[in-house]
Amino acid sequence: MYGFPPPGQLPQLRWLGPDYVSVLIHDLTQGLLRQDSGTQVMGVRCEADPVLQASVDPVGVIRAHEASFRLQVFVQDGAGRPWRLTGRWTYTGRDLSTITASITHYWELFSAEGV
Repeated sequence: MYGFPPPGQLPQLRWLGPDYVSVLIHDLTQGLLRQDSGTQVMGVRCEADPVLQASVDPVGVIRAHEASFRLQVFVQDGAGRPWRLTGRWTYTGRDLSTITASITHYWELFSAEGV
């Protein structure tokens, strides 16, 4: 895993936990395994600083965040073929600091190349 800014440099991502990179890698890996249980993640490269957006409620409290990461993901599929996936991983946090808080994530694939 490389190219990710250190968690200490992005205090805006504390809503994902103390180590956002580990959370992202875990969630991404689980999603790939749901598609192909034999997938092995060989490496993940963050290609640029994440795009961060926050929304505040009428009294100025942040209640929603979005964090998008442009990634290259190197995997080996269940048949042993190596791939380079390029895309964007996004986390969306809503109603943060409330009992209805939720965090969702999704992957937007731009390209998949056999390597």
